[in-house]
Amino acid sequence: MQNKPILITIGDPNGIGPEICLKLMAKLPKIKHPVVLIGDMDVMEECRKALKISKAGKGGVPIYADSVPFKGKLQPGKVSKAAGAASLAWVCQAVEIVQDGYAAAVVTAPLCKEAVEKTLPGFQGHTEYIGEMCGDKEPVLALVLGDWVVAHVSTHVSLADSIKKATTERIVKTGKLLNEFLKKYKNIKNPKIGVAGINPHAGEHGLFGKEEMQKIMPAVKKLRSMKINAVGPLPADVVFPQLGSKVFDGVIAMYHDQGHVVTKTLAFDLGKNRKVGGVNTTLGLPVLRTSVDHGVGFDIAWQNKADETSLRDALLLADKLLATSQDQRI
Repeated sequence: MQNKPILITIGDPNGIGPEICLKLMAKLPKIKHPVVLIGDMDVMEECRKALKISKAGKGGVPIYADSVPFKGKLQPGKVSKAAGAASLAWVCQAVEIVQDGYAAAVVTAPLCKEAVEKTLPGFQGHTEYIGEMCGDKEPVLALVLGDWVVAHVSTHVSLADSIKKATTERIVKTGKLLNEFLKKYKNIKNPKIGVAGINPHAGEHGLFGKEEMQKIMPAVKKLRSMKINAVGPLPADVVFPQLGSKVFDGVIAMYHDQGHVVTKTLAFDLGKNRKVGGVNTTLGLPVLRTSVDHGVGFDIAWQNKADETSLRDALLLADKLLATSQDQRI
């Protein structure tokens, strides 16, 4: 496995994906696996010239020669059907290469959901698309920021649907996968997992909602019966500060914004210099996938303003997880 490459998809050609890929390759961190980009070489070269970014090493950008070509017009900062189609094709290609055994993992630069939806109606995001390719229609998304780890019961659905999806079975699945991930990522034999409630004050014993009593508490009891050290349900405004103070090794968030807002606030560091980037990873799939924790950045696309820190840390996380997982299933 060590000689197999980690594949990085370059994301939406009109976004910051090509730029952060070029910047990463120019300062590639020392890892155990070679790195190959999946995308259009002409796009990368146009971006490199526009931003006057130096080539990576003696051989330039190591891009997969048979990548699907981009057939549209480059329009940095614009939503484009052609760009959406190409970015999705590169993800599909990268996942298939890993499934065929020729690569070790996939790291994804950001794509534009609106652009992809023009080609694939109903598209929700990388997580769900790769999950379906691997036979799991409800994969678990986790955000990693150094020692900060949050797994999500639901992600790209409406707030109303997220309440429906917070079932006991789904919470148990998320807890099991988070427990496995923490053991491998943090090397902890018995991780302590905080479980957030879905209502204010975790429902206040039914005063503000009954989901905690009817769905979340039974899930916590089930996890504990499986020898998983889960605690909750706890109010979100309690469990996340406790994660920050290391009372917990990881947290289960009930829906997208509950986990994303606090994690990205920390990751973006309120505009200060960033030394650690947030990383998105998908748990429980036979294809190891990590990703940046940000979007396509159309407002700064191709302006030499994009920060590659998150992409770098996504690559480092993939490399680390490969070293701790013989079958690549996290």
